[in-house]
Amino acid sequence: MARRNAFDRIETTRLRTGSESVVVHLSASGCTKAHRFIIATVKPYQGQRHKRKPRNWQFLREVLEHYEGPNFRPKVWVTREADDGMAHCSYLSGIAVSTRDKDMRMLPGLHINWMTWELTTVPRGAFDVIGTDGLQYGLKWFYLQMLQGDTADNIPGLPLLFGQQCGEARAIKYLAGVTNMDDAYDRIQTAYADHYGAAWADALVEQAGLLWLRTDAQASIANVAEAFPDCPHIERALERLEARVTQELNDLQKIVQG
Repeated sequence: MARRNAFDRIETTRLRTGSESVVVHLSASGCTKAHRFIIATVKPYQGQRHKRKPRNWQFLREVLEHYEGPNFRPKVWVTREADDGMAHCSYLSGIAVSTRDKDMRMLPGLHINWMTWELTTVPRGAFDVIGTDGLQYGLKWFYLQMLQGDTADNIPGLPLLFGQQCGEARAIKYLAGVTNMDDAYDRIQTAYADHYGAAWADALVEQAGLLWLRTDAQASIANVAEAFPDCPHIERALERLEARVTQELNDLQKIVQG
């Protein structure tokens, strides 16, 4: 039943989006997740997730991962999450995006709502798109997440927005009327500086490193800069983050090697 339902959904999605073919993106078991586990210091990345998976999860995953046939092609990512894999594909060409994961709403492409099948087109470079399903799409979605975080992945975002807890409603209100990346960055930078003081750039870059879906082939930390206007503070903070992650990876390697 689980296999049939999955295959039916894949074919229905292909037909409704007018796609010629389908790629099913999967994160490999033990995937590095683009080093988000190391990047995260405020809260453990995905630290709230339980080890117990839904019924039939492992069976269905194995079916999808090892499938060979005409219905779809599985792509298993090792050095990045499946989300980042979809982001890389969206950067290379126009694609349709089908997922229950709300993170992908920042990506360009033809989005199909998982529950209602409604279609929303997000043009490449678009900042603010309200979908036919009433949801926020485009780069503005990333900036909203920089404030409200992502509870599904245990990403806190900004702990306090000018002294108040920041959920979805307050984040939307704070960015109301913002129609471009430069203005969004100015507001986010101001909010992070108010909460973190002199450490604002490192705090901002940490959250961005967790939330931004990597569009380059290497899923590099440096790719996070694509989410922001040119800013020397962000550039230096990304260099510090990359140096910290590299050092921790080297330390782990020494432990493994004994």
